[in-house]
Amino acid sequence: MVNDSAIRYGFISRFFHWLMALGFVWMLLSASARFIDKDAAFTKFVFAYHGQVGFTILCLGVLRVIWAVIQRANRPENPLPVKIGHTCMYVLMIVVPSLAVIRMIGMGRGFTYWGIWPILEKTGVETAWMKDLGNTFHGNLGWVLFALIIGHIFFAIKHRYSSKDQDVLPRMLGKTF
Repeated sequence: MVNDSAIRYGFISRFFHWLMALGFVWMLLSASARFIDKDAAFTKFVFAYHGQVGFTILCLGVLRVIWAVIQRANRPENPLPVKIGHTCMYVLMIVVPSLAVIRMIGMGRGFTYWGIWPILEKTGVETAWMKDLGNTFHGNLGWVLFALIIGHIFFAIKHRYSSKDQDVLPRMLGKTF
């Protein structure tokens, strides 16, 4: 099943969801390591890929939003608080990495995606407002996004075990239990 349905999400929605979940695990690991000790060898290793994974999340997030809009009439119905929570996560999964890109531009840094595709040309010219915008909001909104994701996981598990008529986990696993 490629398309979403009233009872569960289709293959493409599940693909985006779980691939991005892996990316968010990496981002949480690398951001947490940097928060704890930015000079540790482990931190330097995992943080070296933070920007690459973040740009991947941005690209997947844009595709995921487009797919969600296309599939909106097919998707399982959710109550208003769930819709608000999902909307906040969708917005932040675009805004947070976009702020990092804005900061890179403002710092005059170049960016090559996975060492292959040049995305930003290095200018060496700093633009203070862009750099400040990224510095102020990228990390802070990233932690807000992680908090929303943790809440998302908590409520999926809560619904799984508290009430069978509200079990939402099979919708994203693609099967019934």
